[in-house]
Amino acid sequence: MRANPLQHNDKAGTTRGRAHRLLVVPAMAAIVAATACTAAESNSASSDAGSGSTQGPGDAVWDGLSSPVGMAYDADGALYVANWSGGTIERFTAAGERSTFASDLDGPSGLAIDAEGVVYAASYSGDVVWRFSEEGEPEVFVEGLATPAGLSFNAAGELLIANRQTDEILAADAEGQTRVVATGLQTPVGAVELANGDLMVSNINGGVSLVSGGTEAEHVNTELASPGPGIAPAGGDAVYVVDYGGSTVDMIEPDGTRTTVADGFDSPTGITVAPDGRLAVCDWGTSSLYLIDPVH
Repeated sequence: MRANPLQHNDKAGTTRGRAHRLLVVPAMAAIVAATACTAAESNSASSDAGSGSTQGPGDAVWDGLSSPVGMAYDADGALYVANWSGGTIERFTAAGERSTFASDLDGPSGLAIDAEGVVYAASYSGDVVWRFSEEGEPEVFVEGLATPAGLSFNAAGELLIANRQTDEILAADAEGQTRVVATGLQTPVGAVELANGDLMVSNINGGVSLVSGGTEAEHVNTELASPGPGIAPAGGDAVYVVDYGGSTVDMIEPDGTRTTVADGFDSPTGITVAPDGRLAVCDWGTSSLYLIDPVH
């Protein structure tokens, strides 16, 4: 049996036999994001942690995944999901069609798509990052890693890699050459660059960290049970983080202030911002995908 890519307590759910259902996600982000934000505010969908009610996951927009982790949207509004225990990358179009983009992969975890539409995925088990052709064929882009988890891109177009075993965040250039951009972490599994160039990092064994003005991390929030690879920009200086060891999606600011966005998940692992401004969240425990309102 393979080890859980997140922690030793394997909470992976079995594939559900329910009928699959996907809600159509429009691809007009600039127009509809404001509508989604207005709806979130008017419904008071989120609040400071512990100060009031929060939204729940709602109904799954897709189930029957296999331990989903990394997610990203392309320019056409299609969502790609790294299906860890299934060894695939699944693709869901804005029209609601599902297909397998890539298969026979060894523990795909983090996933990111660059400005040209090229898909990248980390192999947690194989210690590499793949770059995929349009047909879904992988080639090794970065090798010699140590259980890489979450992926994202910085403003310079470099691929940020959460290199779990070395407690570092690496940045890979267009040729796959890496440099260290964050150190002193506690089992990092995801990172996001803020508008000012600072990094926010989710550490599965150590909360959320800020890296500012150098490479050394400052741990700013330790309230979450076990932050997962899911970390996404929340606008301004904040990030959204999933609590894999708990049941929430939270917004964390650089000073550590926490706002709970949603509660009631069963080991959420991935998060990304959908084209309509909502948050796509994948859940390891239910092997499902959800859409929730953001905080603004």
